[in-house]
Amino acid sequence: MRIEQLNYIIEVSQTGSISLAAEKLHVSQPNISQAIVSLEEELGVKLFNRSRIGAVPTEDGKLIISKAIEIMNKVEELRETAGFQFNQLSGSLSIASVPSLCLSILPPTLAIFKDKHADVELVMLEMNYPQIVQEVLGGQVDLGLIAVSRNFQSPHTQLISEHLMDCRIMAYVGKKSPLSQRTSISIEELLLEPLLISSDYLINIFKKHGDPKILFKLGNSEAAKRIIAEGIAIGFYTVTGMRNDPYLETGNIVALEVTGVDFGVSFQTLRLKTRHLSLPCKEFTKELKTIIAAM
Repeated sequence: MRIEQLNYIIEVSQTGSISLAAEKLHVSQPNISQAIVSLEEELGVKLFNRSRIGAVPTEDGKLIISKAIEIMNKVEELRETAGFQFNQLSGSLSIASVPSLCLSILPPTLAIFKDKHADVELVMLEMNYPQIVQEVLGGQVDLGLIAVSRNFQSPHTQLISEHLMDCRIMAYVGKKSPLSQRTSISIEELLLEPLLISSDYLINIFKKHGDPKILFKLGNSEAAKRIIAEGIAIGFYTVTGMRNDPYLETGNIVALEVTGVDFGVSFQTLRLKTRHLSLPCKEFTKELKTIIAAM
């Protein structure tokens, strides 16, 4: 039994195809096929049912592949531990995050992490929730940072999520708006106003109470805040996402609490269950939690 054989059966089970696994691993298809046959003969069990449409693990195969994933994770941990000397991490770490974290918590976290672990190559992507899920599922990123409802249940059994913190969503109006003199606004009142919303999550909340007047669908951009500041529409951001925001600090836009509805999100990490949790990922998550705890 060889390490590469275990790696091959894991990849075939994840892609559902020997040819796709060969392409992803940059080896020939016959090499993978032969390696699987040799492993089946050595173990005395059939690992995959093969057909023209792909390769599906047998019941015995599922158990073997599950153990293979555990072994490969331990092998990766061993390699990292051997290379982790003098408190110096190396390698790479790719992260996909929702915009509200990119503007608030991530900058200080990335600065501290990079200062401590300069040899780690960091890749940071700003995406919405569906994009992040696809990137994590496809193995393109190591870690996803998402914002979901507080009672969120992921439909993807291949993913592991971990709670970071809960955060309120506020309504934001321009300083010239009559609403700027208030501290709160009800969901019913918001339904009467022109709104700027980019999140399907928020749109669904509003639709439970009526028919929202969505004037624009823009993300967490400069243009969106200019529209809010001019009084053209009311926008919505998390308290965390607007931390130290110049529009808010200068009073050009004003935050209002939304009443009559549970208007909040849960920030969570997201990663692939079968993907080894690398030391850079562990260290970054630890720094992230430290920053959150200090808020």
